[in-house]
Amino acid sequence: MANPNWSHFRVILALKNAGSITEAARLLGVDGSTVSRRLAGAEQAFGTPLVIRGGGEFTFTPEGLVIADAAKQMDAVVHFAQINVSAMRQQPTGSVKIACVPTAAHILRPLVHQIAEAYDGLNVDLISSISAFDLAKGEADIAVRTREPKDPALVVAYSFTWGRAFYGSKAYFERHGRPSTPEDLRDHTLVRIGTGNSPSKASALIDSLDNPERPSIRVENTDSAQMMIEQGAGIGSLFCALADTNPNIERVFPDPFDQVDSWVIYHESARGSQRLRIVLDALVGYLKDNRAVLTGWRERDQQ
Repeated sequence: MANPNWSHFRVILALKNAGSITEAARLLGVDGSTVSRRLAGAEQAFGTPLVIRGGGEFTFTPEGLVIADAAKQMDAVVHFAQINVSAMRQQPTGSVKIACVPTAAHILRPLVHQIAEAYDGLNVDLISSISAFDLAKGEADIAVRTREPKDPALVVAYSFTWGRAFYGSKAYFERHGRPSTPEDLRDHTLVRIGTGNSPSKASALIDSLDNPERPSIRVENTDSAQMMIEQGAGIGSLFCALADTNPNIERVFPDPFDQVDSWVIYHESARGSQRLRIVLDALVGYLKDNRAVLTGWRERDQQ
């Protein structure tokens, strides 16, 4: 015996409301034979006759009336839930989670406060992690990723680039001098990020400048690299949007040497959500307004 499900209750409710198989079929958008099959399936699931047939008419058994009453209450709950969900999607209130890498979290912090000030009751939760969050499972509503999405269910709202440049501290330059060309970096201590197996242009360039006769430092992430560079341990590559705001370090060369592609994405199931649309529009507008900061090309180069 199969367990009863909503479709079993639904056919009983349609029969109760319609009064005949023909009208129940019309309510459900199927033919009469389908209603008869579904009724038989419901009776099998509940393990008892629910309807007494007599020619073209029928009456409910006592068990059938109990199921019909339960189905009416369930339908009311479902209808109420649908109304509430629809209202929630249309109201600019609630919480929207944005998942991003730690570097992006530093840059997006002002946006969180801007949205909170502009929309009473709408909150943005900024989730910072190097791991990817599953948007289909609701772990986040929006994601800023540096890998192009391949899943067709993920919608790209905007794409942009982050600039990277080489940085060092003033103290380091005073002790060891400032390189004039990228080749000069071979004579300096380099701060490396990651395991050495990264395919990024930054890692490839630093690896190509490897000098076995010079010491090097390897750290796990960008934050650690910036801390080491700030302390004068060596020269390394950082995202311009983050490093240019640090008064203790400065660019080795005036221009960024790399642009890293990034994508703002959300799951297609979130289409129609008013609060998501508000946050998306604000996020995209914020990224566009800060394009020069993100790419690392200074104002003289933007003109």
